[in-house]
Order: sequence, then C-alpha cells, then structure tokens
Amino acid sequence: MLWNQFIGITMLLYALTNPVGAIPIFLAITRQAGSANIHRIIVLAGTAVAVFFVGAAVLGKEILGFFNVGLNDFRIAGGMLALVIALEMFQARYGKFIQLPSGVDSSEVDIHGMAITPFAFPLLVGPAEVSIIITLSNDNPGWLSKALLAAASLSATFLIGVTLWTAAAIERFLGKTGINVITRIMALIVAAIGVNFIMTGLRSELPGLAG
Repeated sequence: MLWNQFIGITMLLYALTNPVGAIPIFLAITRQAGSANIHRIIVLAGTAVAVFFVGAAVLGKEILGFFNVGLNDFRIAGGMLALVIALEMFQARYGKFIQLPSGVDSSEVDIHGMAITPFAFPLLVGPAEVSIIITLSNDNPGWLSKALLAAASLSATFLIGVTLWTAAAIERFLGKTGINVITRIMALIVAAIGVNFIMTGLRSELPGLAG
C-alpha cells in the first residue's frame, strides 16, 4: 500500500462515515447532554469507531475465514452496501432510524450508551464500513500494509472527532444547504467505490466479463 493509497483510504473512511452529514443528528441527540458530556460522547464514540476500524483492518482475513466467506463475495456485498449508503446520503435520509432523546435531564443521559449506540454504531460505522475495511485488509495482506491501513483508520477517526468537536460551528457556517451539498459530494465518492468493489468482484468471479 502506497502513501497515496493511505490518504485515499483515510478520505474514503471519512466519506463513508459522513460526519458532516451526521452533524444535525449529533447535535439533536446530544442536546440534552450538556457541553461536558458532549465531549465525553465524542471521545467514547471515536474510541469505538477506532476499535471497529482497526479490528477489521488487522483481523480481516480471520473474520472471513471464520464465516467461511470468499473475498469476492464479501467485496460484492460491501460494494452493494456502500451503494445503499450513498443513496441514503443523496436523499438526505442519513440516520433516519435513530431515535432522538427528548425530555431527558442532562444528569440522566446515558453517556456510554449514547456514544456507542446509536452514535458510533450504526450512525457512523455500519456493515458497509466494516465490509470495506475487511476487503481492503484482504487486498493488502502484508503486515506493513495492514499497519498503514490501521493508521489510515486512526487518521479517519481523528478527522471524525475534529468534525464533531466543531459540529456547532460547522452547522452555523455551512447551514443546512451546505451540509447537504457536502454530503452529496461524499455520496459520489462512496458510490464510486461501491461500483468499483462490485465490478472487481464480478470480474474475479466471472472472468469472461473481463474479456
């Protein structure tokens, strides 16, 4: 894996998790938490995202072996999930299944529960993100490549944390329209990666397509 791939994977994971598009949802579910608790939620959610990403990056081959799933099958499935996420991002329906807390005092907010579920999983990291990380891990089997993939995962997590830390300022600056525009740009990136994964998997499974 080259350094340009490292940067590309970092931006891919950032686009997949779409923290900019998740800002309105993040502010809504943390409105009752208080400023100090919001920072704790960001740290806990970032830690959970990093664990998901790095775990999938390091143990990608073992995970596929455990479930007895072929790499190309997983690549196609991950590409399809990426397309589904891209479609939701285009339609501005990101996080539509998240239940927002209401009428809860800040002292009663479940910080750990809110940070892990629903925020880290499935709002930021879902099956598509994990599938793509596992696929990339299997495409780059060497330990150096896995180390760079893990580093890219941590870099993406850092960017996610910075985005959420400044969520209120970003929302004021971009507004709803600006957030939707950036979300759709990220959706294009995610959709392109999804198509690439699907076509690569199909060519490997059906060599006649390559001819």
